Amino acid sequence: MQPTYILYHGNCYDGFGAAWAAWKALGDKAQYIGVNYGEPQPEIPDNAAVFIVDFSYPRDVLLQLRERSSSLLVLDHHKTAQEDLRGLDFAVFDMQKSGAMLAWEFWHPDEPIPDLISYIQDRDLWQFELPESREVFVALTSYPMEFEIWDSLDVGFLKTEGEPILRFQQQTVRSICRNAFYRDIGGYTVPVVNATAFFSDVAHELCCRYPEALFTAYYYDRKDGKRQWGLRSEGDFDVSVVAKKMGGGGHRNAAGFVEE
Repeated sequence: MQPTYILYHGNCYDGFGAAWAAWKALGDKAQYIGVNYGEPQPEIPDNAAVFIVDFSYPRDVLLQLRERSSSLLVLDHHKTAQEDLRGLDFAVFDMQKSGAMLAWEFWHPDEPIPDLISYIQDRDLWQFELPESREVFVALTSYPMEFEIWDSLDVGFLKTEGEPILRFQQQTVRSICRNAFYRDIGGYTVPVVNATAFFSDVAHELCCRYPEALFTAYYYDRKDGKRQWGLRSEGDFDVSVVAKKMGGGGHRNAAGFVEE
């Protein structure tokens, strides 16, 4: 049997949602590997069918992978990746959808979209248009990223369960942000803070606290000795340009890079 690999954005709920969408279609017929920026590509055997969801590698890496794979498909929605991979017929982008939504629509084109996928997209795109969206997402983060567990989750229950968790999260975010300080990133002096959890919420809170700043940033030190940075802006300032200059990428209002 031809080996099938699903590479998804690791430690990311949109990324795991995309993997879950694939698992709902493929089950144990595929291997699922979480991958991250700044880390080596996992070993993939020749002639495998490879799907990369909510993530992408640089153009040259993907072209090499395509040469030795039986098939390759990239489903992504990050701005800088779209620019780098323009013209490649195996790279599909939609900036209006999350990675999880793209994966669901690819593997389940004729099936209703699960509420969980819709809520993941609502938060990943920072829209919060669905009822109790913040409560649902923060409750989701209290569960392990395991397919069988996610398969059993009910959005109605997550809404109720998320109320006290959200209250705790908001208090923790405020506490983290009290330790913010200014430093230079890519030629801009901006508020930054060390954060090991609630990354997007911390960055958003910093934007609210420092409205005069072009963008804000958080960082944490990884177990491989590298420092992971996340950048956030509100409005027209494009943090993906800053991140790309630092060797990373992302969206206009949310991007990141890895510091050696």
